[in-house]
Amino acid sequence: MCRKIRNPAACIGEGNNTLKSFDIDKKHNLLFILAILAAGVIVYANSFDCSFHFDDRNILNSSIAKSSTTIHDWIRLFPTRPLGMLTFAANYNIHQLDVRGYHLVNLTIHLINALLVWWLTWITLSGPVMKEAPISRNKSAVSFLTGLLFVTHPLATQSVTYIVQRFSSLATLFYLLALILFIKGRLQKNKKTALLLFAASIFSGVCGILTKEIVFTLPFAIVLYDYCFIRTSSWKPGLKDKSIMVSFILLAVFTLFLLKYYSLNVFNTIQPDQGYAHSISMKEYFLTQFRVILTYIRLFFLPFNQNLDYDYPLSTSILEMGTFLSFMALSGIVLAGVLLFKKYRLIAFGIFWFFLTISVESSIIPVSQNVIFEHRTYLPAFGFFIAFTGSFFYFFSPKHLKIAVIILLAIAAVNAGLTYQRNKIWKNEYTLWNDCLKKSPDKARVNNERGAALAERGFYEQALEDFDKAIRLNTNFDKAYYNRGTIYGKLGWYEKTIEDCSAAIRLKPDYAEAYNNRGNAYAGLGQYRLAIENYSEVLRLMPDYFPAYVNRGDVYARIFQYQKAMEDYNQAINMNPGYPRAYTGRADLHLKRGSESDACRDLFKACELGNCRALELANTRGYCR
Repeated sequence: MCRKIRNPAACIGEGNNTLKSFDIDKKHNLLFILAILAAGVIVYANSFDCSFHFDDRNILNSSIAKSSTTIHDWIRLFPTRPLGMLTFAANYNIHQLDVRGYHLVNLTIHLINALLVWWLTWITLSGPVMKEAPISRNKSAVSFLTGLLFVTHPLATQSVTYIVQRFSSLATLFYLLALILFIKGRLQKNKKTALLLFAASIFSGVCGILTKEIVFTLPFAIVLYDYCFIRTSSWKPGLKDKSIMVSFILLAVFTLFLLKYYSLNVFNTIQPDQGYAHSISMKEYFLTQFRVILTYIRLFFLPFNQNLDYDYPLSTSILEMGTFLSFMALSGIVLAGVLLFKKYRLIAFGIFWFFLTISVESSIIPVSQNVIFEHRTYLPAFGFFIAFTGSFFYFFSPKHLKIAVIILLAIAAVNAGLTYQRNKIWKNEYTLWNDCLKKSPDKARVNNERGAALAERGFYEQALEDFDKAIRLNTNFDKAYYNRGTIYGKLGWYEKTIEDCSAAIRLKPDYAEAYNNRGNAYAGLGQYRLAIENYSEVLRLMPDYFPAYVNRGDVYARIFQYQKAMEDYNQAINMNPGYPRAYTGRADLHLKRGSESDACRDLFKACELGNCRALELANTRGYCR
């Protein structure tokens, strides 16, 4: 007989076939939790100095990153995701543009999600349906390994290291938490406590939909989980059913939210944008997703050749060989989930979860020109990893479970190394886009973005080569014309700047920055009237674009219209008191008007803000000593 132990499930079999389970006392789960957290910290330790990238600039743009910005300004930038924007506003208020603070928040969210994955797996294997299943005897090991694989997999880097994709990771946090709260409420015998847990679940779900739209599938996930792991008898759905009630409330709230911010236009064809030369219809997007989803699954198994900006060809017909085979493969996986449901429920649930949670961004709604983005796998990853880990414990015989654990730990270790290496690619704009260019050499946007990274480093000739190629690949790429025109301006080739900025404006008539650059070129050529006209157009299109006030003030000062120049400098300073260029311009105007004390005050202020060059020059001329 087995000797008496604290956890009876820890004894499997007797006699010669006796095998100790991998399940251990609950107090030792703390070690597993600490191991998951430690693994997450180690693999992302080299991400804290990774720079802002790509869409990060849309969040931290010049009009938002200023001292006068309010929380309302942040939320107005992305009204459909106010909670996510609120976290960025808090980051900026505390850390300004110190990237480490943003990475700390992102990593913290990722670590919490890993613990929620561990907890959700533990609850699942302890629940009414699974607690008597043989795999439940190893629930500590299954939960730990599922959480460990989640926290270390390199596919998560785009949701963790890429700062703006906090939207995905934070939405996932609310999604998993809402499901866990529902489960706890569903299993709670005290009605008052259960109601509180259900209310908390609904609240968490609402927070999720206010973070990112992927949470729309949560009501269906609740019903799916209830059916798979809570109900032990036949299920006859009714309005009094707790999962139906909570799901209905969430679905009603989500629907009202979507009706407020979206319309049937979301199904419309997406016109060429972001460097793409072609439009994408709902049909093309949907058919392409068969291949895309299969690519995601491949990346979970073999996370190599990851890419921020895939050059992914569109599918136009289900009869295309690649599209049809992908459709058949995905259908086979879903069918496998159905067939495995009764005997291998953990695997089946993982399959259903994966397809359900990926459906918002990989189905019939063409969410953007980008048909594939790795951050879209973050929430579906739980389904993959619980099915993947579960399959080892289902199909390895009891006497070989140690081998299964060793294999999974080895996979986690390899993935951890790949994640650490992948973070090096995210180091700065050049390393990121240079990596993309190796994998997508004929994509216009990739060439344009690496050109911008080279230009930022002062490698103007190489940058021009990238911009030239981007324009050859897509002659309607307004941003590439604008960027090339900017470099021409830095090189003093003002006629070419005017030509390229004019091309950008023809393609995008409301391109305020292009008008600003063209104004700079006209000013460089001494054509001040045309320069003022362009700056004025900038401010008509973008009234809060304060650099245009400074630029126009400079031109007014050159043509001796000092009062107008002073008004423009004052306006720029009122809009952004932290912009040193406005102070140096106004100081120069004060000197022209003979007000040395006012000039010195502005120069000292500019120096406080990091621009001391003008003050040093004034000192050499006998001012401001």
